[in-house]
Amino acid sequence: MDKNLTFGSRVLFLLALASPVGGAVAGQAATSRGGAWITIALSYGSAHFFCDTCQSHSHADGMDLMVAIGGTPSSHWRAAAALEVWEHWFPGGDTLKETTNGTVSFYYYPLARAGFFLEGGFGLSDYRMVRGLREGIFFENADKTFFKGFGWGARGAIGYDIRMSHVPWIKPRVSLTHARLGTLHDPFGTAAATGWKQNVLSAGLGVTIGMGS
Repeated sequence: MDKNLTFGSRVLFLLALASPVGGAVAGQAATSRGGAWITIALSYGSAHFFCDTCQSHSHADGMDLMVAIGGTPSSHWRAAAALEVWEHWFPGGDTLKETTNGTVSFYYYPLARAGFFLEGGFGLSDYRMVRGLREGIFFENADKTFFKGFGWGARGAIGYDIRMSHVPWIKPRVSLTHARLGTLHDPFGTAAATGWKQNVLSAGLGVTIGMGS
């Protein structure tokens, strides 16, 4: 499976998901926040992995794709369900490391009519290393899973919403996701690593499209 097709198909799927929402706000240019919204963000992420049974920590860079769907309780707060996937492909294009984080996230805007925000989220996280990927939008099947684990994760971020006339919000954003998965297992249930922890630092750009303005 071509890694560019794999990652690109996710982006196209999310753009198709967002397009009906985008049509509802075409031509609006208000600067206030309100109503339901969807954010799609693409980032470059640097991941570090640690475990109790590892001789040293490992590091890999990759692409990070995030989608969040939520609402706006007040002019200072937004809330969302967010799904974020980070991927690193090995040379040859058939083996990858992947982390997935599903969180309930909150966004705080200190100034109601300014774009700066602080983001925090908590939820579930996993890690897997697979080969022979068969495409899925978010949850893939593979010919072989070397090992995988599941646990909890938390994310913090800062960013800024930029709104221009007749376009959605543009969202530059820097985030750090930390996860503790405990034990990684191979396909036979044997422990491959214990005390597994992972950090992903990413920076990128998103687009937020809203139903209200």
